[in-house]
Amino acid sequence: MRQAAENISVQDAERRIFVQVASQVALVVRGDNIFRELQERVLKWGFDPGRNLRNIPDSAWQGDSFEIDQDNSEQAEAVRLEAPHYWAFRLRERLKDTSRIWTTEVGIGERSPTEVVFGVRLICAQRGNAEPIPRSIPNFVRGIAFTQDAFLDGRPTSADPWLVDSDEDVDALVAFLEAPHRHHPVVAFSLPEGGHNPEETAIPVQPFIRRTVGFVHTVVVTSNAAFALTDRLGREFSVYRQAIRTYNPGFNPGAHLPTDHPVATAARIADWGDSAGSTFTDFLAEQTLRITRPRDVLEREQPSFQHVKRIAAQQARESASVAGQDDSELLKLADDELRAAKQEAETSLELAINADAERQQALSELRQIRASYTALQARLDGLLSERPAGAGPVIPRRLAEIESWARAHLSGQIELHPRAIKAARDSDFQDVTLVYSALLMMRDLYVPMRRIGGIAHKNAFDQRLAELGLENTPCFAQDNKAKQFGGAYFVRYQESSRELDWHLKGSNNRDGRLGFRLYYFWDAETARVVVGYLPGHLKNDIT
Repeated sequence: MRQAAENISVQDAERRIFVQVASQVALVVRGDNIFRELQERVLKWGFDPGRNLRNIPDSAWQGDSFEIDQDNSEQAEAVRLEAPHYWAFRLRERLKDTSRIWTTEVGIGERSPTEVVFGVRLICAQRGNAEPIPRSIPNFVRGIAFTQDAFLDGRPTSADPWLVDSDEDVDALVAFLEAPHRHHPVVAFSLPEGGHNPEETAIPVQPFIRRTVGFVHTVVVTSNAAFALTDRLGREFSVYRQAIRTYNPGFNPGAHLPTDHPVATAARIADWGDSAGSTFTDFLAEQTLRITRPRDVLEREQPSFQHVKRIAAQQARESASVAGQDDSELLKLADDELRAAKQEAETSLELAINADAERQQALSELRQIRASYTALQARLDGLLSERPAGAGPVIPRRLAEIESWARAHLSGQIELHPRAIKAARDSDFQDVTLVYSALLMMRDLYVPMRRIGGIAHKNAFDQRLAELGLENTPCFAQDNKAKQFGGAYFVRYQESSRELDWHLKGSNNRDGRLGFRLYYFWDAETARVVVGYLPGHLKNDIT
């Protein structure tokens, strides 16, 4: 019966549809005949011949209401309102992953003949588990933001970053960061100390702008400006030495924690990598495109397509009533209005259940964890810097004590994976002191070398390596070589598979009592070493 219940649970999960907002854009765009200009751009994108849209009505090109919902075709629909002057467009399509349906909703609302509010919402519906979705902005938004007179939070959009160099620039940036009308993230790229060339950022800025324009403000802060920014905000909220910081909406340095506005140092960016092969640019774009505002606020700025459709149905019924239509026609129009209202409620409920609650809880937990970890890490670093020279923990005589010893003396800098703990406990390796000494070396010398950098830290680490008779090298010279050995060189860490790509090499003796290896990877997100296996050898080409 239990197996049957589990099977039913799996089937229910496979049938369940999860709906999430992948991105949302809200721009003010100005220009002559701008309403029609943007309408034509959206239609040209939506009706691209490469899409499988069949029987497009001629009136659709003129901005009239239409609906395409037939077999062997993608779905497209538009609704036109005269008062207020508003046009809503929706396209549903399946891309490479057929388990996902992507819906692009566009809204254009006229403020005046030369100014409109232009909104785009990208929604993903996927069957099965609520897996993380790729986040992006439709490419026609880029064309509008780069070529039209467009504004985000009152600032003009551009293909180039906002360069902050002078004291006046810094004052303007701080005022914008703290402005209550700013509703979108500001990502600030800093330059090296003494740097003024905008090309010297840790990652290229232009590709990031192309992926996030319409939702993110991108800033480049020169070295001189970084000093001025530090004077105004404090070191903990500033950005410098090629670091990248994301200032989320509602920035308040007097009330917020630095972790509320996350920063990535140049060293962490340089060491970035994950099992999926994504770059730091990928990570940064994904994180900043996450919706950070309540859905009710977002939908006041850009009503959902179903909401506009319900308004259109309501207006049609009211107009028919004024015109004296017969009861059967009024009943049909009332039924259309009711159906539109029901669809709007269902869509809203799906988004509320599957996106907001999970997202708000995840963000709250993540911020608490990051704040706690940062505070503990700073406290630990301070205590270690005050430790007398030569002082250190007592080294146990047995590897059976490695878990409790590591928890007491390595936490925050070195993490022993459960697989490493088990391998150590089961080992009959004779030189127990070498195992503990290697771990202390990683804590005292390797971690500072990675976190802080500099030739002095590197020399200290290299000297201690030589004293212990060890080498620190990549496990394989060839990319993806580790995959040829099954899961031997991979561990599960924070819900993902991570490769043990480096190791400390001691004796090459294949006798488990004599040969030594310590396999690890550097976790750039938490700036610590994760040891996945020790003290014996893992399989390689030789074995």
